[in-house]
Amino acid sequence: MSEVLGRVGHWFDALPAYKQVLLVLATTMFVVELLLRRFARGTRLYARWTAIFEAMGAFWSAIILSIVYFVSVAAISAFMKLTGKDPLDRSLAPEPSFWRAHEPNPLGPMAAARHQF
Repeated sequence: MSEVLGRVGHWFDALPAYKQVLLVLATTMFVVELLLRRFARGTRLYARWTAIFEAMGAFWSAIILSIVYFVSVAAISAFMKLTGKDPLDRSLAPEPSFWRAHEPNPLGPMAAARHQF
């Protein structure tokens, strides 16, 4: 057991200072959460503790989802522009009519109405 603790201690000492601070902070918050959940579940302290972290979660999930959305949309847009694809068939060329010819369903109008999706 002491050998394991010694290895963990050496590993911890080898970390940069900011990682040590973050690890101690995260471990402390984890232990406080476990203690509050076990011994003070119905108290006002636990409700406030939970509300703080729910607010933080809502904020950071919005930030992370925004980053993922904009990165993915930018990547798809760049790919489509590089390949010259236009799935919406938007052309800027002037035409007498922008109407697109409809291709009828080979099964007939009743089958098309029943199997729309």
